[in-house]
Amino acid sequence: MSLPPELQRAFDALTSNHGATEPALRRGVVEFARLSPNELFRLQVPEILDQDESPDCGVRGNNLRPDALRNFLDKVADRPWTITDEDVICLRTDGHSEDLIFELTLACALGAGLRRFDAGLRALEKVEAP
Repeated sequence: MSLPPELQRAFDALTSNHGATEPALRRGVVEFARLSPNELFRLQVPEILDQDESPDCGVRGNNLRPDALRNFLDKVADRPWTITDEDVICLRTDGHSEDLIFELTLACALGAGLRRFDAGLRALEKVEAP
């Protein structure tokens, strides 16, 4: 399904420009969040984080801790209203930079939004089908 032009530009900017994280990692997080909750349980974060582009799993200067990061990304994708300051403080305490947390939060929120967008379009198609 194609995206509206404004959303496509935002998606392209988020998944292609360099920042604190490599674009490949952000693309992986977007795809992670686009999966349904049932699919998320079968996917392990290291599968997303193991990027061939960089020896540090696509993240410059950060030692990713998959358990804490996975839990945070699960919350962003499926229960964003449950995120607290303590969640971010925990990631910062684990050594993740604010830039990494920000970029991966954006990528994950975008992926979750696209999942909901796709579900809405599928629902409309069912209603409009004869």
